[in-house]
Amino acid sequence: MTIRYRQPFPATRPHSARGVVLLVALVVLLVMTLTSLALVRTTTTGSSIAGSLALKQTATTGADLGLEYGLAQLDQLSQNGAALDGDNAGAGYFASFDPRVAAKELLWDASGKQATADDGLGNEVRYMIHRLCSAAGPLNAAGQSCVAPEGTGCPGSSDSPGSVVPCNDRPMYRISARAVGPRATVSYVQMTVY
Repeated sequence: MTIRYRQPFPATRPHSARGVVLLVALVVLLVMTLTSLALVRTTTTGSSIAGSLALKQTATTGADLGLEYGLAQLDQLSQNGAALDGDNAGAGYFASFDPRVAAKELLWDASGKQATADDGLGNEVRYMIHRLCSAAGPLNAAGQSCVAPEGTGCPGSSDSPGSVVPCNDRPMYRISARAVGPRATVSYVQMTVY
């Protein structure tokens, strides 16, 4: 019998590592790091927005408190009808006003009556009461025109609500309130009464 002698395969030397796997691993690590940073930033931004909305809501609640103070002040001033004919800056009341002026354009620090320095939620609340008339003085004064509510029985009361009519049976009053809270949160609210 003949025995064949097999020669072993020549031992192959492993090829030297060229660093491709290391490079791919570093790229994957970099992508994962950037993704995690983006996720953290998104979460932080979302929390910040939620916090800002919560502060805005508490400021609006505080401004509603200012409306209540303003309404109580107007009720007190109306006990003496003549008190409504002239300005009373100490009470935050003004007998004439242009209804087209926006709440944020009012001189709050100089003319607004402080309802409370802190409403328990960190808001400073101020209010102003404006009689929506063209001039201070009695309602029946010559040249006086006021914004009147619809359906008061005045000539021209069929005009659209809030229109300026010469009949001054019952003028309308606009109560504006501003609340300034933490992180410079500002909220304005208004109501119109007659």
